[in-house]
Amino acid sequence: MPTLGVAVDFANGPAFGNPLILDDASTPLGVGILADSPSDVVDVSDITLRASIRRGRNRILNKFEAGSATIVLEDTNGDWVPTNTSSPYYGKLLPLRKIRIWADYNSVRYYLYSGYITSYDTNFQVGVESVSSVTLQCVDAFRLFSNISISTVAGTSAGQTTGARMNNLLDVPDFPLSQRAIDTGDSTVQADPGTERDLLTALQTIENSEFGGFYIDPEGNATFLSRNTLAQKADQTATDFADDGTGISYQTIDFAYDDTLIFNDVTVNRVGGIAQTVQDTSSIETYFIHSGKREGLLIQTDAESLDQATMILQSRKDAIFRIDSIGLNLADDAQTARIQAGLELDIFDLVNITKSTPGAGSVTLELFVQGVQHDITTNTWGTKFFTAEPIIQAFILDSTTQGILDGANSVLSY
Repeated sequence: MPTLGVAVDFANGPAFGNPLILDDASTPLGVGILADSPSDVVDVSDITLRASIRRGRNRILNKFEAGSATIVLEDTNGDWVPTNTSSPYYGKLLPLRKIRIWADYNSVRYYLYSGYITSYDTNFQVGVESVSSVTLQCVDAFRLFSNISISTVAGTSAGQTTGARMNNLLDVPDFPLSQRAIDTGDSTVQADPGTERDLLTALQTIENSEFGGFYIDPEGNATFLSRNTLAQKADQTATDFADDGTGISYQTIDFAYDDTLIFNDVTVNRVGGIAQTVQDTSSIETYFIHSGKREGLLIQTDAESLDQATMILQSRKDAIFRIDSIGLNLADDAQTARIQAGLELDIFDLVNITKSTPGAGSVTLELFVQGVQHDITTNTWGTKFFTAEPIIQAFILDSTTQGILDGANSVLSY
């Protein structure tokens, strides 16, 4: 099995990693980060009883949500009770202290989650079959952003790229530069509206305006991927999973064939613009009307609104056979490739999934990872990948999968 690691950092501020300290050999330039206080890290791996992690995109709401984690620590001495004055951590057990979860496997460290503790829930021993414990409820930086109210944001003039606007917004709470992975973006945006809203809403408005992706990665980095980056990811080398011996084996699979993701009447509108609506008559005749709207975007032209609407329609007008998730057992030490894939794959990584079907041979689908779930105890490790078709597709020249005329995966983009 992989070795689970968990560490709590009691220092103030949102920054993960070792603060840069002059004359300290453990934090040289290029390794240490700028921070507002020294680190105060406690490794709690040896007292961790259970860990659960959830990160990714809500398929129904079509947006990324705050990643969450639950950690259960054995606490026989009451060290993790905030009111215990004898605890070595007394006075440090405050909300929003940093926490990191990782796995060590074959001499490689895989970060799985970086977030902030929102509560310490004490569970005292009852009877002889249990132990006293504390449950740490955790969320990622999306929680921090949702708590920040903003109005006018400095430096946000019309004509900025979406990436530049993302950085302007992240400057409001002084989110660490070392924890940003922000693409330039392919769209330009209007001046910031200056309306009262929370920072997360403002960031997700720019994400939607770009038609990109914005989420917190396993190392706690605020990550913004442009439209072009997402389109190109469909041409990356896929990890193959299969139940017929041709790929990495999986233990569970969830199929779906329904109308959940059909959109054949699509409207996109920008702030101050004219709503652009496109329809597909054939799809409406087959599946009835399935309307979808994207509003309040900060893109600069109605032509781009029309481009978005057209692309959504072309990729979502028909019902498709889906694989919504696969589950992996990472506690099987004979399955090195499965364990490595379970720890390494993350949001927007490409996978090919093959499932043998009665009477029809097999079906293989090319999908993106859209969510990751880990459920870990001292002797079990279950991982689930939630999957979906690309949120944006494009025709990619010279690609063997995305550059085929009339190909199922080739959609003209903008």
